[in-house]
Amino acid sequence: IAIDKFAAIRTEEALEKADICLLVLDSQDGITAQEKKIAGLIEELGKSCLLLFNKWDLVKNLKMEHALRGVREEVPFLTHCPTLFLSAQTGRNTDKIYPALLNVWQERQKRIPTGELNRFIASCLQKYHPPLITGKRLRIYYMTQTQTAPPKFTLFVNHPDLFLDTYKKYLINQFRESYQFAGAPLTFELRGKNYTEI
Repeated sequence: IAIDKFAAIRTEEALEKADICLLVLDSQDGITAQEKKIAGLIEELGKSCLLLFNKWDLVKNLKMEHALRGVREEVPFLTHCPTLFLSAQTGRNTDKIYPALLNVWQERQKRIPTGELNRFIASCLQKYHPPLITGKRLRIYYMTQTQTAPPKFTLFVNHPDLFLDTYKKYLINQFRESYQFAGAPLTFELRGKNYTEI
């Protein structure tokens, strides 16, 4: 137990120092409880992630999309992380790791101009208006990017308390489709009369 606790502390310390993490899974085992905790920490600490399925050469009768689906159902954040299926023993796809890392680094540093973000918000509102709650409707005045590495965005609104989780998920999904930010966790902050982070 002491060894496990020590390993967990060392893992967290290593994550805190990193910008990008390589989460290596055994393709035969899928994602373990410990790896789910690590993936959660990667997202919580604002680190970018590259997902690697090792020992893919040993896997039989399992398609890549099925292996991916199982992991992404367990940890939704990993849905947005670039993924490689490789074999350290045979060298399969190991040459693709560095280019994938470079792409994740570039995505982490990406900045979207405020004007473009506001056109994005206008488009989202046109497609799907926030629902009325107790006779009030959420209004999003504008959106701006306040940080890179990791990317953080602020939305200025009339009533932060009206920002439902379902509408948040809608905006984030639309945002990922438009701008990707592959491998990076996204933070959206709300500012109105009160300050809320989502």
